[in-house]
Amino acid sequence: MINKYIDYIDDPKDTFEQYLEKAKKYNFRCIFTDLERYEEAVVFLKDTDIIIAGAIDFPEGNQSLEEKMAEFSRYAEKGFAEIDYTLNQHAIENRNFSAIEDEMKTIADFCRKKGISDKAIVEMCKLDGDQEAKAEICQIANRTKPAFLKTSTGRSFGGAKLEDVKLMRQLLASDIRIKAAGGIHNYEEAKAFIDAGADALGASAGIAIVEGEPK
Repeated sequence: MINKYIDYIDDPKDTFEQYLEKAKKYNFRCIFTDLERYEEAVVFLKDTDIIIAGAIDFPEGNQSLEEKMAEFSRYAEKGFAEIDYTLNQHAIENRNFSAIEDEMKTIADFCRKKGISDKAIVEMCKLDGDQEAKAEICQIANRTKPAFLKTSTGRSFGGAKLEDVKLMRQLLASDIRIKAAGGIHNYEEAKAFIDAGADALGASAGIAIVEGEPK
């Protein structure tokens, strides 16, 4: 069932309660909330297995590692099970691999201790044409072990690409999951990303994807 691949992104026109109602109706893999509305989500989804996730430094990716870790501590204290975070984009754009590795390792180590699944967002579109850089990011992930490596925020100039997911699956260790996000509109596109190796899909079109699944 494709619904359990989908990290559901809210429709800006919906209230938070409407967002949760839709997530519950379609039994998506995961929803997102902030610190203030975490308890509300916990109560609403208490009889489901829907994961309640947070997002840190999203989508900008401009916080220092110290700022990020302060946020991670607050989210961990609240009880979040998963957190998507954007890798520092200055480091990505400038191929500062040592800074990327330091950030990914610090966060992954913290999350492992706290029982949190960390989803490190690369923005692969900023590395288009530089396969060596994309490969190096995957090798950094293999050394630092985030729970997920994620293609994109879906808020930059490019979203998920099948060729990136295929490359990631080829290079990443089997225990590192892949999340594709950005520009996944329907069931056929979603299925193609899963077939390419994606374990989770970030999608605001989650309902259209599920309703397009062959019965």
